[in-house]
Amino acid sequence: MRRAPIGPRAPIARRAFLGPALLVASIVLAACGGGGGSDGQRASTSTTAPATTGVPATTKPSSTTAPSGTVQAVTAPWKLNEPVAREIVIANGNQLEIVGGLDHTKFSTAAVVLVDPSSGAQQSPAKLTEAVHDAAGSLVGGKVLVFGGGGPSENGTADVQEVPASGTATIIGKLPGSRSDHVAATVGNRAYVFSGFDGTTILPSVLSTADGVTFDPVGNLPVPVRYAGFAVVGKTVYLFGGVASTSGSDTNAIQALDTGTGTITQVAQLPSSLSHASAVVLGGKVYVLGGYVNNSTLSDQILRFDPATKAITAVGKLPIPLSDAAAATIGDKGYVVGGQSTDRNPLSSVVIVTAG
Repeated sequence: MRRAPIGPRAPIARRAFLGPALLVASIVLAACGGGGGSDGQRASTSTTAPATTGVPATTKPSSTTAPSGTVQAVTAPWKLNEPVAREIVIANGNQLEIVGGLDHTKFSTAAVVLVDPSSGAQQSPAKLTEAVHDAAGSLVGGKVLVFGGGGPSENGTADVQEVPASGTATIIGKLPGSRSDHVAATVGNRAYVFSGFDGTTILPSVLSTADGVTFDPVGNLPVPVRYAGFAVVGKTVYLFGGVASTSGSDTNAIQALDTGTGTITQVAQLPSSLSHASAVVLGGKVYVLGGYVNNSTLSDQILRFDPATKAITAVGKLPIPLSDAAAATIGDKGYVVGGQSTDRNPLSSVVIVTAG
């Protein structure tokens, strides 16, 4: 059963999904959105954004200063054969591997697409067993693993799918419970799965796995989130913002897992609350791209985060306001794939980000 998101954006419960045009179902489902960029109509008619969530009073905001250096974000000269949003993108060798997401009908898709970013050439040698969106994925030990996601049921799935080089994915294991709207990142020979939503609760837990079959608890995030941006620098995984309350409030927290020590902390703050953003790493710095700012405004902003100083710098703009895209870095270029802009429809465009 596939569920499909509705309209612009909902407060948090789970975004409602309607009729046959649903993302994954032909029945009304409780929503999977929330925060600044959910899929349904926001419940509150107030013009005042909900308060930022999860920022300890003792934490000072990171600095936002005039940009130094240059960043360029341009639309690629080629497009995806099919639009997509809320998908997984993995840098697999010199190719972008795009897995699942919402297609042009806003239904979950089982598609797996390999893209050569140097030419835009595309092929679809494999497919998922279960069509999912808002899933998390990672390349672990040469295997592409997909963890959970929305789509197969009202509350998402706990299934772990292994995507082959060709053919149909295999379900090889299960998360401890259903999970969507989460992120996964690989450090060394292990994947780390962060937070997310189980249909009722924003989960605080961080898990690790080397095979997608056995999961070990790592700890809990100080601020449990869904729809966070994320990036890996060295042995540290950073999470940027996210939806942090069941009322739909976003957070400005920057959280980090040091995989060497297992320590999970809030290390800094974004200038404003943020959710549904993407991130790429270029030259050891993290570039946080687009998303919903102050719980309501779709943004074209590019922020640079310096892991050494924890400073946040506004350094540029995307070609268009953008949310719910997936991103990956290959060489000295970041690729922001698909996503949604102001009309909320999945996009076929790709933005190439470079930094001087």
